[in-house]
Amino acid sequence: MKNLWQDVAFGLRMLLKRPGLTAAAVVSLALGIGANTAIFGLINTILLGPLPYHDLDRVVMVATVPPQHPRDTRGASVPEYFAWQKQNRAFETLGAASQDERDFGTQQNGVAAERIRGEEVTPEVFAALGVQPILGRVFTAAEDPIDAPAPVMVISHRLWQRRFASDPNVLSKAVLLDGVNTSIIGVMPPEFRFEDDVSDFWSPIRFNHFQLSGSARYLVVVARLKPGVGIRQAQSEMDAVAAQLAKDFPDRNKGWGIRVQTVREGLFGEMRQPLLVLEGAVAFVLLIACANVAGLLLARASSRRTEVAVRMALGAGRGHIVRQLLTESMLLSLLGGALGVLLAWWGLRALVSLSPPYFPRLHEIGVDLRVLGFTALVSILTGIAFGFAPALMTSKPDLVESLKESARGASASRGRQRLRGALVASQIALSLVLLVGAGLLINSFVRLQRTAMGCDPTGLLTFQLRLPLPQYSKPVGTYHGFPLLDISPEPALLFDRVYQRIRAVPGAQSAAGSAYVPLTEGPPGLTFQIEGQPVPDRGSERDAYSATLIPVTPNFFATMKIPLLRGRDFTARDTASSPWVTVINETMARRFWPNEDPIGKRLTLDLVPDERPREVIAVVRDTSRHWQTKPEAMMYVPHVQQPMRYRGPYQFSRVQMTFVIRTAGNPMRLSSAMQKAVAEVNPNVSVSEVHTVEQYLADELQEPRYYMLLLGVFSVVATALAAIGIYGVIAFSVAQRTREIGLRMALGASRPDVLKLMARQAAPLILGGLTLGLLVSLAVTHVLSAQLWGVTATDPQTFVAVAALLALISLLACFVPARRAIKVDPSIALRYE
Repeated sequence: MKNLWQDVAFGLRMLLKRPGLTAAAVVSLALGIGANTAIFGLINTILLGPLPYHDLDRVVMVATVPPQHPRDTRGASVPEYFAWQKQNRAFETLGAASQDERDFGTQQNGVAAERIRGEEVTPEVFAALGVQPILGRVFTAAEDPIDAPAPVMVISHRLWQRRFASDPNVLSKAVLLDGVNTSIIGVMPPEFRFEDDVSDFWSPIRFNHFQLSGSARYLVVVARLKPGVGIRQAQSEMDAVAAQLAKDFPDRNKGWGIRVQTVREGLFGEMRQPLLVLEGAVAFVLLIACANVAGLLLARASSRRTEVAVRMALGAGRGHIVRQLLTESMLLSLLGGALGVLLAWWGLRALVSLSPPYFPRLHEIGVDLRVLGFTALVSILTGIAFGFAPALMTSKPDLVESLKESARGASASRGRQRLRGALVASQIALSLVLLVGAGLLINSFVRLQRTAMGCDPTGLLTFQLRLPLPQYSKPVGTYHGFPLLDISPEPALLFDRVYQRIRAVPGAQSAAGSAYVPLTEGPPGLTFQIEGQPVPDRGSERDAYSATLIPVTPNFFATMKIPLLRGRDFTARDTASSPWVTVINETMARRFWPNEDPIGKRLTLDLVPDERPREVIAVVRDTSRHWQTKPEAMMYVPHVQQPMRYRGPYQFSRVQMTFVIRTAGNPMRLSSAMQKAVAEVNPNVSVSEVHTVEQYLADELQEPRYYMLLLGVFSVVATALAAIGIYGVIAFSVAQRTREIGLRMALGASRPDVLKLMARQAAPLILGGLTLGLLVSLAVTHVLSAQLWGVTATDPQTFVAVAALLALISLLACFVPARRAIKVDPSIALRYE
């Protein structure tokens, strides 16, 4: 221990003797360690952090796997869920959940109704997760029968505090939930969350008996394994269940598989690859920092050869010298780690503030003991990584030569030169990989932003009205394996009244409504039949005759400024009793009526039995939806010209409407006026999602912007470190070869000759690093494919541009020491040392 403290004290003195080198090394390491700590903070919380479930190893999620897409997972349909419950032998209990939104409360005492997010669940969900409320109870199977769920709810701790001021008597209260008196029977713990971090209620799931014959795959299924049963055994059991379902119901289950996975994988699996890509990026930054510091230590070692030789001549063993040099390296890495923790703390705050809102568990992300332990381990390994090779090379001097050179200056050995060159080349290669990744994301992001929208999204305010579907619908059967519902005419009448009212709000230049948020993701394509053309067989040919169906109000195209290419717009005369019409986009016109005018053509949607045919009355410009790589076929219909019966999964378009208002100034200034206008029509309907269209579009870009920003920052840091490394190698070479350069110039060498000498030394390092970096980039950039849009992972333009940029930066890093070399005065250089 005494020797250790002596080594530490001596190491500190040596580091303080060279404050510039020490500061450069500590800052380099702090950047690398801090970046790794920050990203590990995300991974620690999302992928490794504790979950608020009892006996976590037994909690699993069960999902369906679509044909030909073995890596994808989907939800379960209602028939599949009940079949799994009945046929499985691996689970102790199995429950289902679905995200939901409802109007909470009503307009009273100046407090407006609000729309809250929650989840509909079966009682088995709570048993599978092993959770209990802190107040009251959860609902039972008796309160969740098919067709008649009880009006009860369990609320979140957050909602209990916000709306009820943590009232312990809240269990005696009844509130309006979608206009229905609902009893609060429990309050969940503050840490509880399942599918959605911001869920504020859990209510019995609303199954109807028609769904037992077919439904969309919308259920999230969670289960608890029986004692002694592992995931592999459960997977084998469910494979047999999938095979049986495919045999019994080939129309809806042929080719579909079932996957059993841990609850963490089920909830956060989609985050794994992006987070690991970021961790790989910061690992590259740390490797570059290590190479940089190793280069600095090698340069410093040349000046310490005499010191080491004298110490060894006085009896110090090689092991002691290595230990001393490694101690200095460890001091550097620990100092870098300490500063890195501060940088990581700041970085995590920035990461959380910039993160898209869908990032799970954002409020839990921080620096805890596990993160600190990770930082300490990284610091120790880093100190060994960059200090070991320099320590070995420095501790093996030629004593005679080292003592002789003490009087005339030492020059670096070829071994040290080769090692420094390899370190610089590796820095360039690693920097190129990061720059290529950032370049691909930037290229993708630029293409996204330049996407032709087909309309004018500026100056548009939007808000949503969503009515409770069960309140305005009644299941009456099934069609194509989906529930068929009778829909009340009241929602359409309400939307018309709101439409007429908001048009009169002062400052509204134009107003309209759409069943779906414009320019964002909409419903799945709906098949149709064209009059006069043969009916395609069911299957892929039939599916090709499909388009996205968007119910809208009159004036929609004028409000959105979507050009009408030919034909007429919808008017107030297009009522439910008049001939039904549709407006199609140019992609649909080209695809289904090539080389002919679609105006006047008739088609029939395969929406419900006995659907009325519609006449095409206009063609409008394509609009981008959800940042598509290519336009989709779209058809617009008057929202009042829809059948009174509707089938899943399109039925929600009958009870929701997004209103769009074009304004001259800041659209948000009309938000309160619009909410007041809706309250005048119906005070019990809450206005939600008040945004501008530009805000919606910006939200669509949050994910690519986030990853582009992070990878861009890391690549800039890596490139700066690599440039510093190149500069250090060339500058050290100039310092070591000052006498040689002076002698050459004294014998007649010109300044261009000296520049060529420096270029010959730098060129192999730069070219070697670029070549290695391009090869590695080609091998690893495929992991970014899921984050790219409109550009491939091996885009040649990006590769060439990034390589040229890094080559230019590398040359600039060489310029300053090369410029110093050509300014050497021969007479001074010949007297050097």
